[in-house]
Amino acid sequence: MSELLNQGLLITAIGMGLVFLALILLWGLMAFMASIKVKEKSEAVEVPAAEKTEVEPQPEANGNRALFVRAAAAAVATAMLLARRSPKAARPADSAVSSWQTSKRTSQMSSNQSITYRKPRGSVR
Repeated sequence: MSELLNQGLLITAIGMGLVFLALILLWGLMAFMASIKVKEKSEAVEVPAAEKTEVEPQPEANGNRALFVRAAAAAVATAMLLARRSPKAARPADSAVSSWQTSKRTSQMSSNQSITYRKPRGSVR
C-alpha cells in the first residue's frame, strides 16, 4: 500500500479511537453520577390523622330541590354568557393580515416553489 493510504488509515483509526474513548468516558461519568447517593433530610414531620366522622344524609326537602334548580339555572346562564363573550380562534374573513405574516407566507411559498422547480445540476442526459 502507498504511504498516503497508510497515513489516511492511521488518521481514521486515531479519530475513531478518540470518539469511542470519549463515549466510554461519558458513559463512565454518567454511571458515577447515578451511583452518588443524595443525603435526605432525616427529619420527618408527622401529621396526626383526621378523625373519622359519619355524616348522616339529609332528607331531601322541597327547599333544597328549589335551591338546586336555581343554582343549575344560574350555572347554565353563566356558561352561555361566557361562551358568547369568549374570543374566537379563527379571524373573520374580512380582517386584514399583518405585513409580517404576509412576508413570511410569501417567502415560504417562494422557497417551496424553488424546491419543486429547481434546475438540475450538471448535464443530465
